[in-house]
Amino acid sequence: MLAVAFLVRRTKKNKKMGKQIIKQPNGKYCIFSSIVDNVTHYDMTVEEIIEDWANEAKNDITEKVKGIVSKLEKGEKPYYQFTHSYEDMIELIKEVHGKKESQKVKSLLETSDLQSGS
Repeated sequence: MLAVAFLVRRTKKNKKMGKQIIKQPNGKYCIFSSIVDNVTHYDMTVEEIIEDWANEAKNDITEKVKGIVSKLEKGEKPYYQFTHSYEDMIELIKEVHGKKESQKVKSLLETSDLQSGS
């Protein structure tokens, strides 16, 4: 009997994409896709599956972050009505955590090394 673990991901168009890790008779693992109804990877170790899926996740995150930053650079609102400006953020911190904390954060952000990006 084959052991099966199921993962459901959402693609950019919000369609479900199903992947199943299936244990092969030789003890290694294959990936079965319910999109193509076939095996997409085989003879994989657990570490290889983790590396493959981590790379996919990293690529998804990279694309998302670049999209957000691109919108910010164009003056657009990536978070729609929830997008905060720098000034809004400082004011919100002041309202929630007090003037001392907002000044601390403002000082940290305005005096940080602009060359390092941190």
